[in-house]
Amino acid sequence: MLVYLVMGGEVNGPGGWATYVRELARYLVTCDYQVKILCRMGKMCTNADISATSQSESVTFSNPKTGFSLYSLMQHLPNPLSIFLGVIKIAKDIKYESRCQKILHIHDLTSSLLIAFLVRRFFNLPFIVQIHGFPLKEQNIKLISAKSALSSFVWLLTKTWHKIAVKLLQVSHVPILVNNNEVKSYYESCGIQPSRLRVVASGLNVEKHVRELLSEVEAKACLGMTEPEKCVTIGYVGRLAPEKKPVMLVKAFRDILKSRYEIRTKLLIIGDGPMRNSLEKIVNEYELSKHVIFTGFVPGAYRLLNAIDIYVLPSLSEGSPLSLIEAMAAGKAIVASDIPAIREIVEDGKEALLFDPYRPEQLKEAILKLYHNPELRMELGENAKKKARQYDVSVVYPKIIEVYQQVLRNKARALKIK
Repeated sequence: MLVYLVMGGEVNGPGGWATYVRELARYLVTCDYQVKILCRMGKMCTNADISATSQSESVTFSNPKTGFSLYSLMQHLPNPLSIFLGVIKIAKDIKYESRCQKILHIHDLTSSLLIAFLVRRFFNLPFIVQIHGFPLKEQNIKLISAKSALSSFVWLLTKTWHKIAVKLLQVSHVPILVNNNEVKSYYESCGIQPSRLRVVASGLNVEKHVRELLSEVEAKACLGMTEPEKCVTIGYVGRLAPEKKPVMLVKAFRDILKSRYEIRTKLLIIGDGPMRNSLEKIVNEYELSKHVIFTGFVPGAYRLLNAIDIYVLPSLSEGSPLSLIEAMAAGKAIVASDIPAIREIVEDGKEALLFDPYRPEQLKEAILKLYHNPELRMELGENAKKKARQYDVSVVYPKIIEVYQQVLRNKARALKIK
């Protein structure tokens, strides 16, 4: 069977969304599925390309310092050129791959959704939809923070398009996969039948992940953390975007250093995004430059997790955060936002310490609690490591394959009736 994974971004791009698609593709290949990934602007990757990227990712550093671009602000809207090129690419490939069963698995509600409808209309190819994160909520947070003259207009366009996308989902009668129950409830409230919505969390190849982790010494050497004095490293891995709320972490870190002079700690920020410049400016204003390390975007950033003692995820909104599951698999002590998506993965006081993302003092106190209690750090880390096995690809991705098989059975049944 041939599975087309259709996404609106780049397959080798940053972020959990692209990582999810890559990991799913690799898993499907190991299960003897033929897989092709259609990216933005009609670019297509094949089995060979996917296998080539399955090797251990080297740790390399980049320093682009991206800001709020027009493209990033409008990425929740369909791109007509990308739709046209995508349909043409799949149309040509369908003729080439004429002898096997095919299914489209789309990963956004913008260009990919329209590509799927057009391909089904002209080639009778079935498709399923997967919604990553909480797109409308995250876009609202982003546009408010961007403070652009275009923000209000883009938000109006985004809301209008989302209403159209929901109408399309209502009439499509296809299965819809979401990351968590909060998003499931939201789309039920939009009129989508509950029976069509299925919660499928992010998946991680736990064994491979743990095997490829650098040791603490190796990871710190990569980062240039060669100080002879032992210090506790607080770390964040992810996009520097408003919905992730990295500013809150920087401010909490400043308050921690001010509260107790004997504290020896560093803040490690791995990732890039539109807030990179403003975060560096805040760090300079607070005179924290000696204590904060910005790495930029790092492919295979999970390999550096052993440089971190306390992993922090201060997000306002999440789907099923892969970076959190990676930290769990690495046995890290975790401090994370007390939001529905995170509560579905970790339990407060058992696998992590949770805090209200609108109360900065709670974040500060949670970090200090772990700073002064290495035994608690170890206990939380061990519990998180055990819990991570529930999110292994061998547990999560068979649920998606089951949906593929159901869709193809329904198609065969419909053809027999005709």
